[in-house]
Parts: sequence; C-alpha cells; structure tokens
Amino acid sequence: RGPAGSGAREGAGARAARDVAERVGGLERGGLALAKAAGAATAMVWRGRGHSDGLDRLDLELVRPWWRMDKPFAGQSDAPSAVPGYRLHDATSAPRDAWAAAHNRSFADHWRFTPRDQDELMAGRPAELSLMAVTSSGAPAALTLGQIELYKADPRPQPVGVISSVGTLPEHRRRGLASWLVAEELLRLQGAGARHASLYVEGPNRTGALDAYRMLGFTLAVETEVGEASLKCDYDSY
Repeated sequence: RGPAGSGAREGAGARAARDVAERVGGLERGGLALAKAAGAATAMVWRGRGHSDGLDRLDLELVRPWWRMDKPFAGQSDAPSAVPGYRLHDATSAPRDAWAAAHNRSFADHWRFTPRDQDELMAGRPAELSLMAVTSSGAPAALTLGQIELYKADPRPQPVGVISSVGTLPEHRRRGLASWLVAEELLRLQGAGARHASLYVEGPNRTGALDAYRMLGFTLAVETEVGEASLKCDYDSY
C-alpha cells in the first residue's frame, strides 16, 4: 500500500486532468463550429504528442505529426558552400513577382497544399532574409524565408530566428539546394540578432528534410499531432 492520502491525491489529479480535457474539448468544439460558420471545408486541431485521445468524438481524424526543430546559436555559424550551377538572391535582387510562383510550384505536391499569392506570402518579411536559389539563366529553383520573432514566456533564448517555406522546385530536388539556403539563412538570422533558430516540418516525411536539418545542427524540440475534420457534420448537435 502507498502512503496515506496517496489515493486521494491520485484521484484529485485524475479529476483535474479530466476537467482540463473537457475544457480543451469545449474550446475545440467551439472552434470547429466557428470554422464551419465561416465556410471552411475542413478544420485542423493541433495537440501535443500522446494527447490525441477523443479526436474521434469531434469527428477529427489523426492525419500527421508536426514537429518543431531547434538550433541554439553557439558561436558564429559556418559560411555555407554554394551549389554549383546556381546563384543566390534575396528579395532585394530577385524579381518581386517570382516568389509566390516558386513557392506554389515547390509545395504543390505537399500535404494539404494551398496556393499563396505574392502579398500574402511576402508581407512583412525582411528582404535580406528572403532567399532564392536561381539557375544560371535566372530561373527560380528553391526558396527559404526567414524572420525574427520575440516570444514571451518562452524558454528559447530570444529573439528567435524562424525559418519557413523551405521548398525546392521538383526539377531541382536532391541537389543540396535546401541545405545551402537554410545554412545561409542561419548565418543571416544570427547576423540580424537571433540567438536561437526554429523551423517546422512534417515528421517524418519522404523528402529527406529531417536528415538535412539534423546535419545543420537542428534537433527535435516539440512534437504535435494534427487532427483534421471535414465540416459536413452538425457540430451544434454535440
């Protein structure tokens, strides 16, 4: 037998966990109802790894893991090696109308792809942190976007350099372009004052991105699981 009162403490802990789960479920039901009312065809819910119980009661299906990978900056980042046959541009020199087209072609075969327009994709992004690899003729081949963020009550050293939209056009894949651009992005983020870098990736995936990021010093920091619902059900009935 355990110490006196241990059963009561365990009972209180279990009740508290159930209360939290019920509150979270209520928030999720409300969010699904709002998404449906706004005309969304599908909705997604992110939960921490191992906390996907009960998704079926909301007509949510567990569809994929989603990871955050982190890299602390310790000393100066190494200068990256260029990929032969390609040149590096940022948004100060690459054509302004090239970014959305390159992004959409790079991600067209990815999970739940949604095309982005130029203004949405590039709004507020520092030009020197928006990188594109181009061919010798100037055609876009790959891109990587970065920005500096400050997060309150976050254990990561602040500010954080966030790397997003790491994509390569299909005909230029498997040549090291993504690794080159991310390495260059790390150098520029650190130069802009970032003390830590983070990126988000579907994990695991078939692109080989995880191995490339690990070789650049990133480690898995946060694991979440994504549930998805088709908004054909009447959530007001729950």
